Parts: sequence; structure tokens; C-alpha cells
Amino acid sequence: MWRFTGWRTGIGILQKYFSDIYLKGYTKTLDYRRKLFMCIQNRTKSVIDEENPQVFLQSIAFNDGTVLPLTRNSIVVFTGANNSGKSQVLRDLENCLNKSKEDMTVVIKNSLFNFHGDISNESFLNNYFCINEQGNFQIIGSGNSFDKDTLINWWKDRTLYNDMHLLFVKRLSTEMRLTVSNALQRANQPESHPIYKLYKSEQLAQILSDYFHQAFGVDLIVNRSEMRTIPLHVGKAPDKDAYTIKLQDEYYDKVSALPRLQEQGDGMRSFASILLDTFTSEHTITLIDEPEAFLHPPQARVLGKMLAKNNPTNRQLYISTHSEDFLQGLLDADNENVTVIRINRIDNVNKMSILSNCEIKKLWSNPLLRYSNILSGLFHEKVVVCESDYDCLFYQAIMNAVYENSGDIAPDILFTHCGGKSRAKDVVNALRAVNVPVVAICDFDLLNSSQNFKPLITAFGEDWEILLTNGMKTVYDNMNAQNSSGINAWEQIKKIGKAGFNGDAPAAYEKVEAICKKVGLFVVPVGEMECFDKTVNKEKKDWVYYILETYDLAKEPKLTEARAFVQSVVDFKLFEDTL
Repeated sequence: MWRFTGWRTGIGILQKYFSDIYLKGYTKTLDYRRKLFMCIQNRTKSVIDEENPQVFLQSIAFNDGTVLPLTRNSIVVFTGANNSGKSQVLRDLENCLNKSKEDMTVVIKNSLFNFHGDISNESFLNNYFCINEQGNFQIIGSGNSFDKDTLINWWKDRTLYNDMHLLFVKRLSTEMRLTVSNALQRANQPESHPIYKLYKSEQLAQILSDYFHQAFGVDLIVNRSEMRTIPLHVGKAPDKDAYTIKLQDEYYDKVSALPRLQEQGDGMRSFASILLDTFTSEHTITLIDEPEAFLHPPQARVLGKMLAKNNPTNRQLYISTHSEDFLQGLLDADNENVTVIRINRIDNVNKMSILSNCEIKKLWSNPLLRYSNILSGLFHEKVVVCESDYDCLFYQAIMNAVYENSGDIAPDILFTHCGGKSRAKDVVNALRAVNVPVVAICDFDLLNSSQNFKPLITAFGEDWEILLTNGMKTVYDNMNAQNSSGINAWEQIKKIGKAGFNGDAPAAYEKVEAICKKVGLFVVPVGEMECFDKTVNKEKKDWVYYILETYDLAKEPKLTEARAFVQSVVDFKLFEDTL
């Protein structure tokens, strides 16, 4: 086989720009280098892209009927509980472009693509094909070959067979990410390999090293001195400014003495592989499955922010994730092209809940949502919102104890607090916006706080005036009544809950309670959490610790009512979720 000569890609143009910039002595700060690189990258690609063939997704239709319109630089993040279909979506996206497998999709029902450029572009052919012994165009790294007329006709017909789609779409699986950053063999047609592009551009290599250092505290160095391979090393990089050309052997001796990346842990290798693809790939569609795999939370957050900040103008990024930290990093970048989708699988239908960029910005502006673990709710089957973290601790402990006692696995439920009943509506609104099943547990004094009760009911999608006005009038009349001693009835009711009502109020409250439970609002029936066992006369924090440390939560008779209450919360399911 022989290769086309005259390797001409965007990275070659980038080298010239970077060389000029380096000689002019511009600053080397990470942010400046990144912005400069992106500017030149987009400027370079705008010239090349007019001729090079490209493929972009125009829209995706899912099996629940949802249609997602897309742009050339869309970043779409798929979230959801386990087995909801996040990874399957990525496999479907890859198969959609492969004419041989387009009927094998599961979550995606239909897709539309935009084809641009000329498949016979010389630069494109030089980069991705070689001429085999039969004189046909053979894809580098693949055994599939075609004559030129076939390539042109397939392109005109918008049909790609025999691995042709892999020239435009790249799926970074967890397995692939552990090997991409291994030392590159120079003899294996390396020009299109990410490491070779680092080898050709010191400025590009420095940008990746800066990000790598931000995540792991060590540098990522390209070893350009070895004859057979181009390895990457990690550690403290020698000071380039201290070495002249005459001393380059000494410089690379120091580099060679550093540990090789391929000998490091999975986290470093996976992170580096994603970095390499982010900054060097010429694929127009990139699919990344669980980018947070092998990473600690801070590193996942850095990676999310990096991907959102550095996505080129003409590349679509599709990601499946199960990490709140990665998602927070992605949203921190404030990229207007980000769309978050939560998948909720019901039997064989994958229901899509789309959170648009404007909705993301609205939610992300709320400090409660931005700096808490509430986003984790996207990855659970249900979220229970409590007033305080001690409420969460008690109710979750009760649930776990009951299921452990019966030998069953506890449901996939996240218990999270909102910092008081006044903020419960914000969390409920945020989670319902992406169809996360959500339940709120509030103490009985919610009834005496209409400024919190009414907005919370509205957040659950119900109309206070239509459903609760009459019933709550009866309840309020009873709460505000005074006994013969002139003491307000509420003082007694708030201590014992609904058992303190009398007259017409018990029946009225029963109807109110049923309406609340129907939508997911559970009011503590005994007043407040501590009233589940009044024999323990302690403040909330001490009460919770005493109960958890002293009682068998699954069997203690005093907690019978608490177990029943928690079970009703666990069993809650919206009618619409069963459709």
C-alpha cells in the first residue's frame, strides 16, 4: 500500500499560527491559550469545512414521540436512573448514520442528517484513505475499500456503508479510553492519531498539559525523542526555557525518566484520552459514554467544564452521564448550546424530558440548586425532599432498615433537604421540570403557613383555589378557634398533628390530605418528626442520633407509625408514571 503525499489538515494550519504566536512571546496562561486555540481552531475549520465532507444531526425523534432539533455545535447530555437507556442512545446515534444498521436502533425512532462538503476532497482523502493493490480507496485502519465512483454516489445518496460512517462519528467508550493514550507506534500510519497531533504542535500539547495539571496536579508531556514510539509522560515537566537546542538531549532524558501515562491508573488514562479527542478530533459527531468513569468528583467536574468550554463550532457532542459532578462542571461553563435530557424508562418506552438552555440558566441561577446535591435527583428513580438534613437522615434510615429486615434491596430513592419549607417549592419545580418523580415531606406547621403551602401546592401542579380553598377554610377555622381558657387551638394541634382537630375539621383535613398525597406532598401526621416518639425529649439533632443509635428501626414498636408513613412515601407513584 502507499499513501497520498502532502498531508494537509487543519492541524497543519494551526501549527503555523501557533509558531508565529509563540515567537511573538504571547502570554501562556491557561485561559488565554485555550481561548486563542479555540479562536484559531474555529477560524481554521471555517476555511477547511467549506470543502471537507461533514455530517451533522439535524434532529432526533425518540420512541416516545419527542423530537429534538439540533444545531452544528449542540451539546446534548443524557441523564437518568440505571437502565433507563442512556448508553443505548449513544449506540443508536452511531447506528443511525450506518446504513447497514439504521434499523437496529432501540431508543431512537428516526433521525435526520445534514451532509456538507465534497467526499472527493483531496485533503480528506489524503487523511483517511490509502490506495490498495487493486487501486481502490481503503479506509486507514479498516479493511473496507471502495472505488471513487462508489464513494461519490453514496455521498450523493446520503447513505454510508461499510464503516464509512466512522469517518464522521466517534464513540468514546470506557474501554477505548483506557488505550487511546498509550504510546503511539510511529510505523502505524500515525498522522491522524491524537498523540501525533500533539507531537506536531507544542502549543496544543501545552494546553492539554494545563488541563491535565488542573485535574491531577502533574503535567502531561510529549516525548518526541524516541524512534519507534511517541509516548506521553506524567510528572513535573522540565522547564523548556532552560534548555536550548544544544541541550535538547538532556531535556528529553529528563522527560524519559518520568513515569509513562500508560502505566498510570485508569482515571489518568481515561481523562487524557478524552482531552486528546476534544482538542484533536476532526469527527463532526462525538459520543462519550460516562466520561466520569474512573474519575474522582473534582476531576469529573473539571472535565465537564472543559468539554463545554472547548467544543468547536462545527462539532456535536452527545454524552451519557451518571455523575452530578460532571453535570455541574458542564453547566458551570455557561455554554448556551447545552441541552440536558432525563430519560425515564417505562416498559419499552423511553420517556424524554428535555431541559432547554434557557431553563438550565434559570435553574442554575438559584444558589440552592447550584450548590447542593439536588441535581443528583436526575440519576435516581425518585427524590424525597425534606426540610432539613436530619429529616433526611431519619426517613432514609427507616426505609433502609425496613428493606434490610425483609431481605429486599431498598428502592433507588434520593433523600435531600431544601433548607426549610419555604424553599421546597424551588426544588419541586426544578425536578418536575425534567420529570423526576418527587415527593416532599413537610412538618404539620406547613398548614399554618399559607405563604409556603400555596406555592408548594402550585409547584406540584395543583390549583389551590379550585381544590383546597373550601377544605382549608374549615381547617383554618378550627386552628384559629380558642378554648375556654382563651388559648389558640393551634398551639395544641401543631404538637400532635391531625389528631388535634375536632368538629368538621377532621373530615375536611382528610380530603386536603388526600389531595396533597395524590400529587406527592406528605404532611407529617403527628406534627413533626420528633413526635413519632415523644418519650425521647430531645432537640431534633439529638433526637435523631438517639433514635438511630438506640432502636432497632425495623422492629421498634414506638416507630410503627413512622414506618407506615415512610412506606407510604416510598410507595407513592404518580398516575402518569404508570401510563
